Amino acid sequence: MSPHTAATLRTGTWTVLSGRTTAAFEVRNFGFNRVRGTIPVRTGAVEVRDGEVTAVHGELDLGALDTRNERRDADLRKPTLLDSGARPEMTFVADGVKRRDGGWEVTGELRLRGTACPLTLTVVPDGTRVRATGTLDRAPLGMRVPRAVIGRYVRIDVEAELEPPS
Repeated sequence: MSPHTAATLRTGTWTVLSGRTTAAFEVRNFGFNRVRGTIPVRTGAVEVRDGEVTAVHGELDLGALDTRNERRDADLRKPTLLDSGARPEMTFVADGVKRRDGGWEVTGELRLRGTACPLTLTVVPDGTRVRATGTLDRAPLGMRVPRAVIGRYVRIDVEAELEPPS
C-alpha cells in the first residue's frame, strides 16, 4: 500500500487534475457487444478533514464523449439519451464516504439530464492517484432506449490524479 492511504491524507481540498484523469465506461450494445468509451473530466475535488475523506465532487464533459465511433457518439448525445446539447455536463456529488479495505466506498448522486440517481464507487488509492470503479443503473435517468439496444448497467472506471492541498 502506498504512503497516502486513507489515514495519511492531508486536511484540505485535493484537486483532480483534469489533464491526468480519465473517466471510462463500458456497456452492452445489442445484448452481446461491449461498447467502451471515455468522457473527459472537467473538474473535481476531494475534501479531507482530519485524515478522512468527507466529500467528493466531479464534473464531466458529455459533449466530448468518445466511443471511437462518430455516428454512435452523435446518437448518444441526442435528447433521448444523454441530451448533451441542452445539458453538456454530468456531475457526481458524494458525501457518504466509508473506509473499505485500504480505500473508500463513496456513495453519492450522479446528475444527468436534469435528474439524479444513486451511484456507489469503490476507491483505491495509490499515492496521489486513485482508481474509482462502480456500476451505474441507467434506468432511473429516464433514457428512452430499449435494454436490448443499450444495456441497463454501465461499468464506470475513473483513474484520477490528485493535487494535494497547499
